[in-house]
Amino acid sequence: MKKFAVPIILTVIFGWLALWFTQTYQWFPMQASAEAVPVDGMILLSFEILAVVAALVMVFFVYALVVFRRRPGDTADGPHFHSHNGLEIAWTIVPLIIVMGMWWHGVQVADSMGLLRELPSDAQALQINVTGQQWAWSFEYPKQAGVPESFSSDRLVLPVDRTAVFSISSPDVMHSFWIPEMRMKMDAIPGRVNKMRLTPNKAGEYKVRCAELCGTDHAYMESPVQVLAAEGFTKFVADNDISKLSPEERGEKWAKTYGCVGCHSIDGKKMAGPTWKDLYGHEVELDGGTKVKADEAYLKTSILDPNSQIVLGFKPNVMPKTFQDRFTKDNAGKSFDEVDDLIAFIKSAKVDTQP
Repeated sequence: MKKFAVPIILTVIFGWLALWFTQTYQWFPMQASAEAVPVDGMILLSFEILAVVAALVMVFFVYALVVFRRRPGDTADGPHFHSHNGLEIAWTIVPLIIVMGMWWHGVQVADSMGLLRELPSDAQALQINVTGQQWAWSFEYPKQAGVPESFSSDRLVLPVDRTAVFSISSPDVMHSFWIPEMRMKMDAIPGRVNKMRLTPNKAGEYKVRCAELCGTDHAYMESPVQVLAAEGFTKFVADNDISKLSPEERGEKWAKTYGCVGCHSIDGKKMAGPTWKDLYGHEVELDGGTKVKADEAYLKTSILDPNSQIVLGFKPNVMPKTFQDRFTKDNAGKSFDEVDDLIAFIKSAKVDTQP
């Protein structure tokens, strides 16, 4: 047993150092939600276990290399050793217990956050519909407590210390809704709605990122996030009263909300879709050689049935074909038409003639 005293002592020393480093080093960004605490706790627990296992394995590995190495001139076969049943049972059962314990802890944390089952409804929770599409995020605030009328936004604004329930979907491909400082992540999957809840507890500015490779501009699929005090959120809601905006101003808002500006520029820059700069009233050459005038009828058809008029040099099936249904649903009960607003905004995107 004496020959194992040195590696055991070294394992204790290096294991303690590894634990100290694991607990001292700042592995994570700031915690900006209540959910970040248990999530970080699970990750840190796995780091601590891995640190101890790494110290145990590496100490005995290096010790065996040094102590049991072949000496110069020694050409004899090494002695034959039989396996040790107790040791083999121990290194099978102990890791199994550790892994099952970590799994059970993870299940309890996930269940407490509503990831395994739908938690009881919270009347005070802020309901937000999140749409991820190539390559932008949009956020709809339905009518509810604190929100007199529903509205949409291209930025996510949350009141501090108020739970938010997100209903997340996608009209095209898979995306993944993720605010790193708040830790939680949820996929946006076509054809279904996934729910996720967060309770932001630190006022500040963050970013929504897409954590699922979703196409050409995946890396740029970001939206600003603001966590404000209750008064700041009330002002944000009031500022989104669009009844006093002109059609062009509303159209600019819809272009951001529905992610249009993720594919169409207003300054002539080539993107995934044709630029809107100086588009209205001019001739457009379509794939196949046909030329049409970009009037209101052309623009409306291009929005609601995008594959029917592919501009030369661009690809079909890039723009979602779901806007007909989305606008029909979103325009219900409103005194304006979002498609008409978009067309008004596109008409305003003229060539800058100033010197």
